[in-house]
Amino acid sequence: MLEMARPLLINIAMLFSVLFIWNMVMPFRRSTSINLKKKLIYGFISSIMALLCMLFPLETFGETVFDLRIVPLILVTLYGGGFAGIICMFTIILMRLGMGGEYAWVGVLIAIVGYIISLSFYGYFKRSIRKWRVILLTGGTFMLFYIAIVLTLIVPLKAYFYPIYFTSFAIAYFFIFYLTERLVLINIQLEETVYLEKLSVAGKMAAAIAHEIRNPLTTVRGLLQFISSNTEDEKIKNYAPLMIEEIDRTNKIITDYLMLIKPSKRDYEVVNLNKVVKDTTNLTEVLASYHAVKMQYEEKGDFEIHGNSQELKQCLINLIKNAIESIEEKGLILITLQNGIKKGTVDIVIQDNGAGMSEEQLEKIGLPFYTTKSKGTGLGTMITIQLIRNIGGKVLYKSKIGEGTTVTVTLPTHN
Repeated sequence: MLEMARPLLINIAMLFSVLFIWNMVMPFRRSTSINLKKKLIYGFISSIMALLCMLFPLETFGETVFDLRIVPLILVTLYGGGFAGIICMFTIILMRLGMGGEYAWVGVLIAIVGYIISLSFYGYFKRSIRKWRVILLTGGTFMLFYIAIVLTLIVPLKAYFYPIYFTSFAIAYFFIFYLTERLVLINIQLEETVYLEKLSVAGKMAAAIAHEIRNPLTTVRGLLQFISSNTEDEKIKNYAPLMIEEIDRTNKIITDYLMLIKPSKRDYEVVNLNKVVKDTTNLTEVLASYHAVKMQYEEKGDFEIHGNSQELKQCLINLIKNAIESIEEKGLILITLQNGIKKGTVDIVIQDNGAGMSEEQLEKIGLPFYTTKSKGTGLGTMITIQLIRNIGGKVLYKSKIGEGTTVTVTLPTHN
């Protein structure tokens, strides 16, 4: 049994080492689409992982060769897609045939089975919110086929081999995917930190500019009130209130933008989220109809959060309005209220079949003054994200050119 420990530990150590190097070269993200260059890099790095495992196999069982080469194959196929996976699969096949032996064809069969199983779960993995369900389902399905192939096509080995090897395979599989998912979350947190830093710099500039704008606005408002109260001119009397109203509205906009820099203390309360989302959907249906867009709303439970209903409604109106304006012709917007991935959270999912966005555009969403519209400032999205953050939530965008965009607002529930 001891002769198995060394190569197994070497296999596991090499997988972990290359995984961290992989993340340094190309950080793991929740990307909805991966370009050809990234697929080639994914395929190349996973091939290196598989080859390193095959260089240190368990050599104590005659013509049979066992290692952890299939773990990177499943990993790259789920995260990188079929093209990246097939690069890794062919690398494994060529290497195994080059090693020779009576059971080389069994090694080829196992690689093909691993690739087919991973590819069959790829679409489900990309769509699924609960990634671990798909990861465990993929690993479990492959293990069943793997054990069946080994038991039926290979001469029986020493009794202690099976529990040690397959347990080690399962443990390595679990920890590789656990580390990958942790790296994804760490990368998201780093991106959020960079975003907040950029927001802070732009906000300080905006605060200085807003202060300078507010002073003359206050003067103009006071003069308008004075003139309108001491004049017999009917036009001035009629139009002065409208001008004052617009000045007040401008002042309110400036105040809202300043919230991004120095949020004031809010009087948060328990909010019936179902009512807020349903009311917002009803409010935006008129705008959707004007753009020939249909809206569908679905509730999957009753939810309450701790926040401000008016601010939340403002955020949802911004997001739904963006979805409507992204659809050039007839389209559909699906709004779903459902349980979040983590316990104690709720997701508001807004999905459209509009123009979609590229990876480069997705990375800039929420940055100050960045917008994909011909007429827009980008401040609406920035304020929306900040207001959601203020109540402990987050906003996640997924999009693909020509297929549409999915925005998921995750909020902590009241309980």
